[in-house]
Amino acid sequence: MSASVLTVAIVSAFLLPPLNLLLLAILGGGLLLTRWRSMGRMLIALSLVLLALLSTPFSAAWLVNTLEAESPPLLAPREANAHAIVVLGGGRIPNALEFGGKDQPSAIALARLRYGAWLHQQTGLPILVTGGSPDGREEPEAALMSRALRDSFKVPVRWEEGRSDNTAENASNSAAVLKQAGVKHILLVTDAMHMPRARRIFSAAGLDVVPAPTSFSNNPPVLTPLQLLPQSGTLERSRYAMHEWIGMLWYRMRYQHIDTSGKTSRAD
Repeated sequence: MSASVLTVAIVSAFLLPPLNLLLLAILGGGLLLTRWRSMGRMLIALSLVLLALLSTPFSAAWLVNTLEAESPPLLAPREANAHAIVVLGGGRIPNALEFGGKDQPSAIALARLRYGAWLHQQTGLPILVTGGSPDGREEPEAALMSRALRDSFKVPVRWEEGRSDNTAENASNSAAVLKQAGVKHILLVTDAMHMPRARRIFSAAGLDVVPAPTSFSNNPPVLTPLQLLPQSGTLERSRYAMHEWIGMLWYRMRYQHIDTSGKTSRAD
């Protein structure tokens, strides 16, 4: 694992739940031992309230729905006039015992691959898979994805891009491969929550992007008793959404040519 990937992972852990809320409660507990006891009690209460809100489907839905609303489902892929399908990696299961100890795509990656395979069957477009080894494993995610598409979905892969450790590198490295093949107009496959950030950075890399989102959370903003019960799965979705919001802010600062609409201010 590279130093940059490790640094991002550590910073993300501190900024996102549950660690950020735990640290807030610890800070509050420390203040209870000082003359700032009232502030300490307030911080502990705030950490518990935020934990409950982020774990409750009804109150967490707006974090997710705001992201997913940017990229509605692609209902007519044949009419997109794209020239290739790009599927982003989404992690791996290392040493999967049921597969003889071989690494396998994660559940997130498999959902993207399944939709990419369906799009290929609908359009006949060639597929590029992109994903490196941010965890330091020997085989890049792109190789796992290609094997899964071939063996499990009976779909060929035209290009493998296995050097990328993050979405920005997915975009720049994939664009380099596709431009050599004369491809600029793509269907981009990733999670609906991840799509706003991915679309922006792929557009900035000089590609014409048609979003092809998958794995919608389908959180209805309807108040029911179940929507008010904290759930561990909801906390994970809230964490994912917060990760994307922070990621877009970071990309906006790091890649200043990307504007809020996903357009680019430079010719590429």
